[in-house]
Amino acid sequence: MKRVFFMECAGPVWRTVAERCMAEAQWQPVLWTAAGGDAKPVAELCPEAIFLTGPDAALGLHVPSWPLPALDARLLADLAPAESIALHMMDRMDPACGSGFPHDARRRHYHHLLRYWMGALNALNPDLIIFSISPHIVFDYILMALARHRGIPTIMFERIGMPGWVFPMRDFEHGSPQLRSALSSQPLLPVERVPEAFRTWLLASIDGQSAVPANFQKKLERYKLASNAEMPSMLRALAHEFKRAAALLRKNGLSPAPNSYLRSLRYPHGRCGPMETLASRLKGVLAKRRLMRFHDALTKADGAEKYALLALHYQPERATVPMGAQFGDQLLIVDLLAKALPAGWKLYVKEHPWQLQSFGRGEVQRTEAFYAEIAAHPNVILLPRGASTAALVRGAQAVATVTGSVGWDALCAGVPVLLFGAAWYRDCPGAHQITSYAGLCEALGQIGAGHKPEREGLAAFCAALSGVCVPGVLEPELERTEHLSHEDAASAMAAALINLDSLEEDMQ
Repeated sequence: MKRVFFMECAGPVWRTVAERCMAEAQWQPVLWTAAGGDAKPVAELCPEAIFLTGPDAALGLHVPSWPLPALDARLLADLAPAESIALHMMDRMDPACGSGFPHDARRRHYHHLLRYWMGALNALNPDLIIFSISPHIVFDYILMALARHRGIPTIMFERIGMPGWVFPMRDFEHGSPQLRSALSSQPLLPVERVPEAFRTWLLASIDGQSAVPANFQKKLERYKLASNAEMPSMLRALAHEFKRAAALLRKNGLSPAPNSYLRSLRYPHGRCGPMETLASRLKGVLAKRRLMRFHDALTKADGAEKYALLALHYQPERATVPMGAQFGDQLLIVDLLAKALPAGWKLYVKEHPWQLQSFGRGEVQRTEAFYAEIAAHPNVILLPRGASTAALVRGAQAVATVTGSVGWDALCAGVPVLLFGAAWYRDCPGAHQITSYAGLCEALGQIGAGHKPEREGLAAFCAALSGVCVPGVLEPELERTEHLSHEDAASAMAAALINLDSLEEDMQ
């Protein structure tokens, strides 16, 4: 019997996945985190498992039945790289536009979560930890760091640009060795030999079908926006927030919304209540409008013949933290590129269309200083928000991103990519993984010499990808998987988990 944690595994597909793993591989769930609506069905499936909601776990609200161990300097030093990323990740919990969760409070919260999950590992002694996707809501990332420190195996999935397909991996930093092995044995392939579903998707991507992530597509529909670039009026934005607050009051009364990650400014710093949440969101709307005016005053059009395009990510999101690690601070990327670009090249920087959108929370990771620092580089141009990303990609010498879909769009357009994070397409020929200044200079040298992605390399990558991917759904509320059969997804995902776990055991 293998004792297993299921982390942020929400929805009926994940419960069926667990049920199959229990039946076919004798896995026993001993701890499960998901949305509150999963509590009852998870209890029916595995009554002995401890259940926590993700927001409660992130805020540290659950009172454990196990003792909390002491922390020491050696452990904290060993986990120091994870600490800096976990503290950055806490931006999503800040209710005051970036000023309501100061560093000292974040450090203490990190220590509290570290004790909690050390105690959980001591008490429950898991043999394996399953994450639905790369951990990114603080507590799960801390658990992953502890698991690595203790040598506890982990498995997680990653989704690709084609909806309804995912692949398993041990951790997001290293990706899939199986994919790399398949690609190394056949680095070039005619498009006609790619399996049909992946070939159709690849050809559509080459023809210019943008890989806009499903979570942003769903946001556009929810807020009735025609495109990411559409900006609602101030009146509509404020009206939306009051309507949202009224709906939450009807649903929860004066109690905090149970799915909220916002940490109250008031001691003992539990979850924000409805009035504090409304105040936070109204302040955010005003802050984003102020930032928009500042940003727009710094932008300018440019006609450089040679340029690299940096398409900034929306933040806070897992796409940069933790997927970009230290490069979750995108100013580091701007500075590296500004110093490494060949003479005569410009760096074009374009803000993500959702970052200053009234309905997002982009104000917690943007300031006037952020935009001013970008514009201060003499060879960097901050572009207008309305500039066409597709046209900019096609005209670029290279496209830089952490993990964004714009990188895949660029590869399919024959444009090299400078990749600063753990994107699902990181192993595709034409994607240059950047971790250092020297590596960036080397990649730019190759690009300057004419190295570009080739269709046969893209085809080989897609063929290799098809060999490791399975039908799957990871975050049902964020994905376009209506076409996917529940049973097919659960069966394929369970088999992928069991097979990868067995493969690791055979290698030991």
